[in-house]
Amino acid sequence: MNQVALEALKVLGIGMGTVFSVLVLFYLLVKGLQTIFPPEDEIQK
Repeated sequence: MNQVALEALKVLGIGMGTVFSVLVLFYLLVKGLQTIFPPEDEIQK
């Protein structure tokens, strides 16, 4: 492969890794907030 294609794959991998990491952090943040502040349904039970 030429140098441009290799650089493009490298940038693509970094971009996809960043997006995946942000989604995992958002998921963990939501789970943590649900633990601290449970939904109203679970409070009344």
